[in-house]
Amino acid sequence: MKRFFLCCCLLFCLSFWGCQSDSTIPPELSQSSPEPTTNPKPMNDQTQPPNTVITSVTEQIAQQTGLKTDVLQIQETEAKTWSDGCLGLAKPDEFCTQALVEGWRIVVTDGQQTWVYRTDQTGRILRQES
Repeated sequence: MKRFFLCCCLLFCLSFWGCQSDSTIPPELSQSSPEPTTNPKPMNDQTQPPNTVITSVTEQIAQQTGLKTDVLQIQETEAKTWSDGCLGLAKPDEFCTQALVEGWRIVVTDGQQTWVYRTDQTGRILRQES
């Protein structure tokens, strides 16, 4: 009975919170799924992501590359509806919530290299496209 209860709790937690990115797994090992749909109407009538989303993405890039955030420029932003809690970029053997997730696709450059990230609406969940 105890084991059954623990399994139920685990399933509830996975379905409620979705998946979390593990920055120890290289982006080249991530598995891409079909392209998400584009929101015809941006969430909360926003046409640009909140500063918290931009900050999350640029800080992630700075942490991975050693670049300073002030050399990074936002090249493109687009509101998206992702197919699951892993933002359509589930890794092998990773469980993701099967609910639509409002978020952003953000393209960042330093003038020499370009990074493309997917985020949820708040920037709490980040995934780098390969």
